[in-house]
Amino acid sequence: MKDQETIKVQDFNEILKMGQENIKVLESDLSEEREKRQHLTSAFTAIQKSLQVNSEEFQKSKSELLCLYKEIQSLPRAEGREQFLVAYNLLLRENSELEAKVSKLAQELELLKHCSVGDRTANLMTSENACEDLVSKGPLLEVEAVSPSEDRQALCSELGESKQEETPDESVKAATFPRERQESQQMRGHEQPLAVEPKEVGRLEEEASLQSQSCGDSSDDSSTKYLTSGEKTSCQHQGELRELRQNLRRLQILCNSAEKELRYERGRSLDLKQHNSLLQEENIKIKIELKQAQEKLLENARLHSSLTAEWKHCQQKVKELELEGLRQTQSLKSQQGLQEKLAREKSKAAEAQEKILDLQQKLDHGRQVCLSDVCIFRKKQLEEEIKEAKSIEARLQQQCQEEQQRRILLDQDINELQTQVRALQDKEEQQEAVNSQQQEALRKQLERERRKCEEYFKSNQELSEKLSSLQQEKEALWQEHGRFLEQLGDHVRNYKDKHHCHKAKLQKVKDRLTHELEIRNKRIKELEDETGKLQQKIEMEKVFQGQIIAQNDILLLEKRKLLEQVTDQEELICSSKCTISAFQSKASLLDKENQQLQENCLRLMQQIGLLEQIIRSIQIRREEETVITDNAAFEILKKILPLQNSSFSGTGFILSAENLQETELHKWEGAAAIPKSPEPLSRSQDSESGYINVTSLKETHNTQGDQKPEL
Repeated sequence: MKDQETIKVQDFNEILKMGQENIKVLESDLSEEREKRQHLTSAFTAIQKSLQVNSEEFQKSKSELLCLYKEIQSLPRAEGREQFLVAYNLLLRENSELEAKVSKLAQELELLKHCSVGDRTANLMTSENACEDLVSKGPLLEVEAVSPSEDRQALCSELGESKQEETPDESVKAATFPRERQESQQMRGHEQPLAVEPKEVGRLEEEASLQSQSCGDSSDDSSTKYLTSGEKTSCQHQGELRELRQNLRRLQILCNSAEKELRYERGRSLDLKQHNSLLQEENIKIKIELKQAQEKLLENARLHSSLTAEWKHCQQKVKELELEGLRQTQSLKSQQGLQEKLAREKSKAAEAQEKILDLQQKLDHGRQVCLSDVCIFRKKQLEEEIKEAKSIEARLQQQCQEEQQRRILLDQDINELQTQVRALQDKEEQQEAVNSQQQEALRKQLERERRKCEEYFKSNQELSEKLSSLQQEKEALWQEHGRFLEQLGDHVRNYKDKHHCHKAKLQKVKDRLTHELEIRNKRIKELEDETGKLQQKIEMEKVFQGQIIAQNDILLLEKRKLLEQVTDQEELICSSKCTISAFQSKASLLDKENQQLQENCLRLMQQIGLLEQIIRSIQIRREEETVITDNAAFEILKKILPLQNSSFSGTGFILSAENLQETELHKWEGAAAIPKSPEPLSRSQDSESGYINVTSLKETHNTQGDQKPEL
C-alpha cells in the first residue's frame, strides 16, 4: 500500500513538473506576442508618418493648382482658357480621388490601431490572469491530492490492526486501487499546466510526510472506533477523488481555452501583418500616383508657359505686320498720286512750252488743290483710325462688363491701348511734319520739273524696284505666318493626345475602384452569413441548457431515492459525525456557490439578450451605413465576450479553492462539536445539485470560449 502511494506521489510530482514546463512555454509565447505588438505599433507610427508626408504633398499640389488656375484666368483669349480649364478640372478630380483614398486609409489605420491594441491587451490580460489563477491553485490542488493519500494510509493501518475484518476490507481495497491506477493514468493523458515553484513542492512534500506520520500515530488510537465504518470512509474518499478529478477537468478546460485564445491571437497577428503589408503597398502606389500627378502638373505648367510666350510673340508679330501693311498702303497711295501728277505735268510740258504764264497760274491752282486733297486724305485716315480706336474701346468695355474677373488684365490692355493711341498721335504729328516737308519739296520739285524730267523717270524706276522688294518681303511674311499656324496646330494635336491618355488613365482608376467595391460587398455578405451561424449556435446553446435542466431533474429523483436509503442507515451515521459536520460546511459553501452561479446564469441570459439586440441593430445599420459601422459593431461584440468570460471563470475557481480549504477546517472542528439535527441530508442534496450546475455552466462557458475565436 505504501509503495502504491509513493508511486502516486511521484506521478503527481511529474504532473506538476509538466505543468511548470507548460507554463514556461505560455510565458515565452506571451513575451513573443508582446514583442510582435511593439513591432506593430512601430509599423503603425511609420504608416502615420507616411500619411502626413502624403498630406503635405497634397497641400503643395493644391497650391500649385491654385496658381495654375490664376494664370489660366489671366489669359485673354477664351479658347486657350477653355483648354486649360479642362486640364485644371481633370487635375482637380484626380486630387479629390487621391484625397479620398488617403482619408480612407487613415480611417482604416486608426480603426485597426484601436481594435488590435484593445483586443490584444484584453486577451493578454485574460491569459495572464488565467495563468496567475493556475499558479495560485497549484498548491491547493496538491494539498487536495495529498489529503486522500493520507486518509488511505490511516485506513490501511487501521485495517492491519483489525484482523477480524481483513477479508471484506481487502476485497474493497482490491476493487478500489486498480480503479485509482486507471484514473491516475487517464489524468496523465488529460492534464494541463499547473504552476508551483520547486521550493513550494518540497515544502508540500515535507508537510505531507509529517501529516502521514501524525495520521499513523492517531490511527492506533482511533482504530477501534472506525472498524465498522471502513467501507463507508472508502466510499467517501472515492467521492472526494471524483471531486478532485472534476476540478482537474475544469482546469484542463480552462487551459484549453487559454491555448485557443493564444492561437487566435497568433492568427490575428499574422492577419494584421498581412494587412499592414497591403497598406504599405497601397501607400507606395499612392506615392507613385502623386509623383505622376506632380509630373503632369509640371508638364502642364511648362506647356502653359511655352504657349503664353508663343502667344505673346505672335501678338507682337501681328502688330508689326499690321503697321507695315498700313505703311505700305500709305506709300502706294502717295506713289500713285505722284505718278498721276507727273503724267499730267509731262503732257502739259509737251503741249505748250509757250504757255508758261498759264502754267504758272495752273501750278498755283494745282498746288492749292493738292494741299486740299492731301489734307482731306489725311483727315479721312485720321477719322478711320479714330473710329477703329473707338470700336476697340467699345469692345474692351463690353469685355469688362461680361468678364469681371479679368479687370486687372483689361486695365493693362487699356493702358497698352492708351500708349498705342499716344504713339499714333505722335506718329500723326510726325506725319504732318513730314507732309509739310513733302509739300515744300513738291513745290521745289515742281519748279525744277521743267529741268529734271529725266531725273523723275529714274526716280520712278527706283520706286518700282522698291515696290517689288516690298512685295517680296510681304510674301515672305505671309509664309512665316503660315508656318506659325502649322506649329500651333501641331501643339493643339499633342495636347489633345495627352488629354485622351489622361482620360484612359482615369477610366482604369474607375475600374479598379469598382472592383474594390465588389470585393467589399462580398465581404459584407460573408459577415451576414457569420451572424446567421452565430444565431444558430445561440439556439443550440438554449437547447443544450434545456437538456441539462432535464438531467438535473433526473438526478434529483435519484438523490431522493438515495436519501431514503440513507434514512435506513442513520445508526451508522452517528459514528461518522465528523464527516457529516464536514459535509455540512461543504453544503453551506455550495449553497453560496449555487446562489452565485444562479446570479451568473441570469447575467449570461441578459448578455445573450444584449447580443441579440446588437445583432439586430447591426442588421438594421448595414442597410443604412457602410463597412465602417460593421467593423465597429463586431469590435463591440469582441470586447464584451472575452471580458465577461474571464470574469466568470476566475470567480468560480477562486470560490472552489476557498471552499476546499474551509471543508478541511470544518473536519477538524467537527471532531469536537457534533450537531444532532438531521439538516445535513437536505444540505448535501443541495450541494450535489449545485455541483451539477457548476459543471453544466462550465461546459456552457467552454462553448462560448470556442465561439470566440470563430468571431
